[in-house]
Parts: sequence; structure tokens; C-alpha cells
Amino acid sequence: MHSLSRNASRLLTDSASRYPERTAIVFGDDRITYEALDAAANRVANLLVSRGIQPGDKVALSCPNSPASTSASSRPAPRSCR
Repeated sequence: MHSLSRNASRLLTDSASRYPERTAIVFGDDRITYEALDAAANRVANLLVSRGIQPGDKVALSCPNSPASTSASSRPAPRSCR
């Protein structure tokens, strides 16, 4: 069982490490593994950092309800910035 103090980012990272090939998201007929979701979230985080966003900055997201939106909101900052 996960501690209530853990955030979504840590939960995703831990799940990707423990269960990389397990399904994290089902969207219609599409399935996305924890490993793929974690990689997508890291790409979004690294893009934000490359645009000058730093840990603690506030970022607003306007995304449709889709798996791509989930990866955008799952990682507050790349691991290298923590």
C-alpha cells in the first residue's frame, strides 16, 4: 500500500520501475504501459525545463481528456531537477 504523502509523480516512477510492462492506461482499444507513460511524462517535463520552467513554477495545462494529457500532468519536474 502506498503512503498518502506520496505524489503522482513518485507513484508513476515507482510503478514504471516495478511493473514496466503492465498496463497503466486503457483508452478505448489503446493500452499504454507504465514504462511508456513514464517516458512520455519525462519528455514533457524535459520540454518544460528547456523552456525555462523550474521546480516550484506554476504551469497551467489545457488538454483534452486523452492519454497524452495524462503524461503531461504526471510529472512536475524531470528527475534531474529534483
